[in-house]
Amino acid sequence: MDLTSLVAAAIGFAPPIALMLWTLQDYTYPKVERPYFSDPTLFGMFAVGIVIGVVLYAASLFVAPAYIIFGFLLEEAVKLMIINLPRFQRRADTPFYAFGLSAGMAAALAFGAVNRTLALTGGLDAAAVVIVVAYSVLIALLNISTGTTIGMGVARGTPWPFFGQAVVVHLAVVLLLAPFSAISTGGDSTIGLVLFAVALIFIATYYYFVHRRLLPAYVKEALAKMGGMKPKKARKVRKSKD
Repeated sequence: MDLTSLVAAAIGFAPPIALMLWTLQDYTYPKVERPYFSDPTLFGMFAVGIVIGVVLYAASLFVAPAYIIFGFLLEEAVKLMIINLPRFQRRADTPFYAFGLSAGMAAALAFGAVNRTLALTGGLDAAAVVIVVAYSVLIALLNISTGTTIGMGVARGTPWPFFGQAVVVHLAVVLLLAPFSAISTGGDSTIGLVLFAVALIFIATYYYFVHRRLLPAYVKEALAKMGGMKPKKARKVRKSKD
């Protein structure tokens, strides 16, 4: 693997992993003694997401025109298909596994796009690196937030309204990015960059809304259905005095 591919891998994988560690820290050890989810299952879903992301990225290259139009719907439909398997239906921890799946997909999709972009630009130009880092962050925020949305719907037993919400959010980002994507074919770079910034702000706001408003509310709802039991907060271990 050459230097460009290594940089692309770092740029593609760092945002989803960072978001996973930052967002889920309040739901697992050491913040709580009884985690809300299984770490092996979470990282297993992350690995599954990487494989799916590679397949989807390959599909985007082979059927580029169709993928540009329907790719957003396909990506969300794949998330729904996997998260809505019987083993995940109406399970309190399903949103967290949807998070892991979506993070893996985001990492693979971002890596492919960043690697191709850096290869086409002919090297590690500073401006290109800044743009692809921002794009990788956007892809991570987008996929994880829509995937978690679908996961909450599956956990509640009402996946379709949440799937529809995820599709609408994804479509909004795709439309905002359309002028940015057209820059390479002679589109207005100023409008493209402005709308790219708008898309990034929009999806960052939605991510915050999902993971700081909707997910905590869902967790409280799930705990209430379990009889009001709350996971114990981790206690600090005190050193014994000699």
